[in-house]
Amino acid sequence: MGLRSLIALVSVLSVVALGACSKDATKVQPETRGKRGETCLARNDCDTGLACLNGVCAQNEFNIEVSAKQCTRVECKVDDDCCGGRATSAPKKCQGRDEICSQPTLPGCQQTSCVTETTCMGGAPCLGVCVGQGQPAGTTCTDNADCTPAANTCVIPVGSASGTCSATFSFCNDVTPCTVLTASCSGKSCKCMNPVYDPTDPICTDMDCEDICLLRCQDSLCLQDKSCKTDAECVTQGSKLCDGGRCVQCLVTKDCDTKNKETCEDGICHKPCEQNEECGLFEECQPTGDCLYVGCQSDRECILAASRGQQVAGTGGSAGTQNAAPSSSIDDPRLYKCLSNDDGSKTKVCKIPCENDGSCGQFQVCDAGYCKFVGCDNDEECRAYLGIANQTTSDTKPYVATAKCLAPPKDAAAAP
Repeated sequence: MGLRSLIALVSVLSVVALGACSKDATKVQPETRGKRGETCLARNDCDTGLACLNGVCAQNEFNIEVSAKQCTRVECKVDDDCCGGRATSAPKKCQGRDEICSQPTLPGCQQTSCVTETTCMGGAPCLGVCVGQGQPAGTTCTDNADCTPAANTCVIPVGSASGTCSATFSFCNDVTPCTVLTASCSGKSCKCMNPVYDPTDPICTDMDCEDICLLRCQDSLCLQDKSCKTDAECVTQGSKLCDGGRCVQCLVTKDCDTKNKETCEDGICHKPCEQNEECGLFEECQPTGDCLYVGCQSDRECILAASRGQQVAGTGGSAGTQNAAPSSSIDDPRLYKCLSNDDGSKTKVCKIPCENDGSCGQFQVCDAGYCKFVGCDNDEECRAYLGIANQTTSDTKPYVATAKCLAPPKDAAAAP
C-alpha cells in the first residue's frame, strides 16, 4: 500500500470514529433527574412535570382555575357595630376639650418671622410690638425698668419669660396699627401660644368626655374617624380647613398659592403642569394643566424605566394592576413588554408575560399569559386566605371580623 493510500484510509477511519462519538454524545443523559426540592442548573435536570426555578426543581403547573370572585374582610354594617355600647360622640360641653387641656401651642404653628397671617399655621396671628423712640427697636425686656423712655412699657406674651419694649402696651398688625404716632410696628412673628389652653379647667377631668368611640364603619371596615368640626382638627392631617366635616387644603382659589398659579380643585390646591417632566412616569401633561396616565408606548420605554429601578409593572392603578406579572429585583429589565390589558382598555402597561404557574407569585396562576389571583368559591376559602381565626371581642373591639367571597363590582378588577 502506497503512502497516499495509507493516509486516505486513516482519514476515512478518523471521520467515521468522530461521527460515531458525536452521535453517541447526543444520547448522554443523567441516570435520574432531580425530584421536587433538589438542586438543578437547567430544565433538563428536573423530572417530568418539574421546572428548574431559582436553582431548585419545582412544580410549575398547578391546574387551578381562576375564579372571578374575590375575598373581602367584613367587620361592620353600621357604626354601632364598631362601638358596641360606647358613645360615638361627646356631649356638647366637651367641645374644644383637646384645645383647652392638651394643646399649649396652636397645631402646626412654628415660631417664625412673618409679614401676614398666611405665613402662620393653625390660625396663629402675625403680630409685632409698637416700639417707641429712645430704646432700640425690639429691645428684649423682663420688666418696665428695662425700657426707656418711661413711656415705653415691657410687653410680655403669655407663657414667655421676657417681652419687648412697647410704646402702647399692645401688640399690633395691619388691622390694629400703633396708636402713638412716634411708635412703629416692629418685629412681627407668629404667636403660637394657644389662647384657650388651661389644663386646670374642670372640663379636663370630666369623665363624661372620656372613652368616646371614634371608629366608623367605612366600606365594611371599622376605621378611625377622620371627619372634622373645626379647622384646628385638620392641621395634623396635612390640611388647614374643615369643609362640611372633611379636611381640605382650600375652599376657594385664594386659599392656595396664586403666585404659582395654583387653583382650588375639590379641596386640593392644584398647580397646573406645563411639561411632561412635571408628571409621573407614563403620564402626560394635558392642555388643562392636569397630568394624565397614558401608559407605556414601547417595549424600549419599559426596559429603560425598569433598568433604572422604576416601578413599571401595573403602573396606572386599576388600568393595569390585575394583569401585571409580579416583578422582583432579579428580573432582567429586557424581559419587560409594553402590552395591552385584557380588560379591553386601550392603555398599555409594562409587564413580563408569564409562561407557567411557577413564574407567578403566591395565590396566582398563569392564565392566558398573565398572572392572576386564583379567586375564591366560598367564604371558608377566604377565611383561610385572610387568616381570620381566634377572634375575640372586648370593650374597645366589640365586633368579630368575617370573611366573604363576593363577586367584584362591575367596574372592578377580579384580583385583589
